[in-house]
Amino acid sequence: MSPESLFAALAINPAVILFAGAALAALLPGAQSALRRPLMLAVIAMSAAQLARLGLGEWGALTIFGEPVTMLRIDPLSRLFAIVFHIAAALNVVYGWHVRDRAQDFASLAYPAAALGGVTSGDLVTLFVWWEIAAITSVFLVWAPGTRMTFLTGMRYLVIQVLSGTLLLAGVVLVYRETGSLAFNEIGLRDASGAVKASGLVLFIAFGIKAAFPLLHNWVQDAYPKSTIAGSIVLSIFTTKLAVASLARAFPAEPALIYIGATMTIFPIFFALIENDLRKVLCYSINNQVGFMVCAIGLGSINGAAGYAFGNIIFEGLLFMALGAAMFRTGTSMATELGGLYRTMPLTMILCIVGALSISAFPGTLGFVTKGLIIDAAGEGHLFWIWLALLFASAGVLEHAGIKIPFFTFFAHDSGKRPAEAPLPMLIAMGVSAALCVLLGLFPAPLYALLPDQAAIAEYHPYTAYHVVEQLQLLVWATIAFGVLKAMKWYPAEVPSTNLDTDWLYRAPGRSLMFWAVDAAKAVWTLAWRGFQGRVVAAFARVYQVHGPEGQLARAWPIGFMALSVAATLAFALVFALVV
Repeated sequence: MSPESLFAALAINPAVILFAGAALAALLPGAQSALRRPLMLAVIAMSAAQLARLGLGEWGALTIFGEPVTMLRIDPLSRLFAIVFHIAAALNVVYGWHVRDRAQDFASLAYPAAALGGVTSGDLVTLFVWWEIAAITSVFLVWAPGTRMTFLTGMRYLVIQVLSGTLLLAGVVLVYRETGSLAFNEIGLRDASGAVKASGLVLFIAFGIKAAFPLLHNWVQDAYPKSTIAGSIVLSIFTTKLAVASLARAFPAEPALIYIGATMTIFPIFFALIENDLRKVLCYSINNQVGFMVCAIGLGSINGAAGYAFGNIIFEGLLFMALGAAMFRTGTSMATELGGLYRTMPLTMILCIVGALSISAFPGTLGFVTKGLIIDAAGEGHLFWIWLALLFASAGVLEHAGIKIPFFTFFAHDSGKRPAEAPLPMLIAMGVSAALCVLLGLFPAPLYALLPDQAAIAEYHPYTAYHVVEQLQLLVWATIAFGVLKAMKWYPAEVPSTNLDTDWLYRAPGRSLMFWAVDAAKAVWTLAWRGFQGRVVAAFARVYQVHGPEGQLARAWPIGFMALSVAATLAFALVFALVV
């Protein structure tokens, strides 16, 4: 591989353009920090223009160690993710216009660049490189507040992300050993005989960590709420969606994903309902929403997974923005410390409600025209219990994200806070997101035209009487249930508390086990060193006994004994010479 061919392959990649722009923005001196955000928007526009210019196809075909790789592949699946990644990156830049942190500005562009590079990778080696870059760049957003707590959180986050990358690298090696290819295509979990493949299993777990599978999900709630207001919004978008795109390409129609995804849609609801920190509520919502996408992949509905991922990035990002604006003005995201903000932040409230309606899949919103693809796939597959679980989870979304976020932020009890309306850049970013939620909800054809399986989407019509009535019934009954629970005082009270999740297993007993292992290793080392030290001392004592001033070799020897020793030595040498 010549340097010229590598440079040419990198130069045309939209992700490389984004990453180069991030590096350039980071190099701007502090006196010119106000120029970073305009520069970042310009770079995003350049990357988007390059993406549009290239169209569909493959570029960057190279040979690494004798094996062909394709560094850039834009097909309908990767194009959809690439488009929404550019939209999200631009909205994040506008939303965080007030930020003047060099490291945060760099990560806010380099991290989306890595995610973009990952979804457009044509081979597993390129995917691994971008996968690790995403892990390294995103941790700067966790560290951005600069406290000891965020440093420790970032280290935990980094360990988990690097573990995912290590498993991915191991999977790449296994795939190459099994197939002799590094292409990033369908891999599958099982071989032709139905046995689980080692390569498939390792990659499945690697992708599952980033997708926050059950029991592997805690890093989301641990890391994302610790970041800055703007940083948490950036974090909420790219890592899990990169994993969703990778699962869709490597494991389409994998039955295990149906049940994993269904579980993901349900269990976060209960944690979110009792959580006081509303940013953590939205983090549990990420687990729930990604569950719908994972389930769709297992059902074979790549349209549902990709379409819902597109929509979720917009409307969940809008909810993060609205809550972040309230936090920016009040300094808190705790439900017990918010409420009554509708009086002085009416625009933010309205935009938040639009996001809440969309994530709840209210007819006329982006969530409605994309979530229906997934629920229909479960029904068409005659998977009654999965279909029922998805309906239950949809009602749960309304409870914890559609109602709880706007209700406890802007209504509920009056906190007495009377902050100013959100800054103009925040309102612009939220306004564009809300407009996309409504326009694509009412006119979904442009989004449907981007979906991977055009034959399947041509037969789908979201605004049939059945779809509208089914969803309205679900939303009405879920709203009534919320009202009844509040009136009967059965709804979980918002109280300052710390809710335990499965991360307690490694943060409490796991930490104790680690300390015990350290102490045990120290004791074993001390014992071994004492034994070794004793033997060394004994050896040196013996040497001193022989060679010391009073040793045997230091004594005066008779001349006759010396002559006999020399004669014996010469005789031995003579015999040895004759024999050899």
